[in-house]
Amino acid sequence: MDATSRKSKILCSVVEQYIHTAEPIGSKQLLENTDLSVSSATIRNEMASLAEAGFLQQPHTSAGRVPTQEGYRHYLDVAAQPVEPTLKEKAFVFKQMSSNADDPEHILDSAAKVLSQLSSFACIATTPPPEAVKIAKLRLVQTGRQTAMTVLVTSSGMIKYRLFRCDYMLTPELVKVFERLLNERLTGLAPEEVTPAFVQSMAASFGELAMLMPTVLSSIMEQCSEINSMDLRCHGESNLLFCNDFKLDDLRGIIKLLGSHELLAHLLLRADMNNGVLLGTETKIPELYKCAVLAKRYTVASQPSGAIGIIAPLRNDYKKNIGRLQYVASVAGTLINSLLEN
Repeated sequence: MDATSRKSKILCSVVEQYIHTAEPIGSKQLLENTDLSVSSATIRNEMASLAEAGFLQQPHTSAGRVPTQEGYRHYLDVAAQPVEPTLKEKAFVFKQMSSNADDPEHILDSAAKVLSQLSSFACIATTPPPEAVKIAKLRLVQTGRQTAMTVLVTSSGMIKYRLFRCDYMLTPELVKVFERLLNERLTGLAPEEVTPAFVQSMAASFGELAMLMPTVLSSIMEQCSEINSMDLRCHGESNLLFCNDFKLDDLRGIIKLLGSHELLAHLLLRADMNNGVLLGTETKIPELYKCAVLAKRYTVASQPSGAIGIIAPLRNDYKKNIGRLQYVASVAGTLINSLLEN
């Protein structure tokens, strides 16, 4: 359907009015609230045609029309231009997120939380997918005579800490030697490359020093294993309980699904590649067939990183929510990049 056609304009007007009223839209109501210079009968005929084509449906015989999933998709593709958050909303987002900007995972947690407060829906933020992450550097910090901590820093700003213990006395000089050798071999690698076979090969190249490093190497492998799975922060699940668009059975399925972190993390990445929104059956997840999944990836070191998303009913204010999502993702990327620079 041509975006400039009369049918498209009528469909988009129905979608927007239904989003804000939650009531089926009739031809008379549509005529009163649009600048279409046609008769009510013409609008009725066009709406009937749109219903036959699958873009609108009629809940009851005497009722007006409401959008179908296909109707929302057309609206998103041709008319849903994001609206920038208000200055008040922007100030609220920046204040809340910058106050938790001491660690990337804290930033992502506050991103999901603040977005759920603005949108009144469930919101999610993920760490980067493993393929987007490299090891930036490794630090060894001595904490006792026989204990030290491995501090693994990634290209995305994530920091993983792990304590290890040796059965001999550590010295500052030995710790520095370990740190130098490990950085020479690990910097620039993807965490998924740090396999048992790779670690064995690396240890062999260290010669006799390898006899002193089994607990260090074990600690690093565990850290890399953690980074290899996407972590997820979710806030606002209870907001969905107040959405009239969902029935109790719908809510049970959605709330249960929100505990499937790996599935949701990859869903957000897929939504981002689909113009930022997956609708209903496009998610390929039955529990979300009455939902819209909005997503936007934040950028770290000029590269797409993890994603931030909104789980909402199909009827939601896409213009405002996409604008809010884009702004929160932008702030998250800015704050994480600042951490990396420092």
